[in-house]
Amino acid sequence: AQVRHVKQMLMHQYYDPYDMSYDIALLELDRPVQCSSYIRLACVPDPTMRMSELQNCWVAGWGSTAARAPKSSDVLQEAKVQLIDLHLCNSSRWYAGKIHIHNVCAGYPHGSIDTCQ
Repeated sequence: AQVRHVKQMLMHQYYDPYDMSYDIALLELDRPVQCSSYIRLACVPDPTMRMSELQNCWVAGWGSTAARAPKSSDVLQEAKVQLIDLHLCNSSRWYAGKIHIHNVCAGYPHGSIDTCQ
């Protein structure tokens, strides 16, 4: 692990903490990280790529590392997840309409790894 501090954060201009829509930000670190077998550059898709063309993606963040955990992780986490149809994600058995159309629903139907944990 390497410790860095955030020099600047650029949040999406339409981010809404109430419904978590546009929940994405760009962070500038105080100094570069050294790439290693544990630390790599993030892959950025071609700008013409459509999310609907993908089945899997990688997510990263400081979310919970367990269901209903009271505290987020201090260490940046990453996971390979499957994209899940928004209608299924918003069904009454799942998130009951709480996932905004401008967010991505991703994880596994059996749970344990998703964009929240």
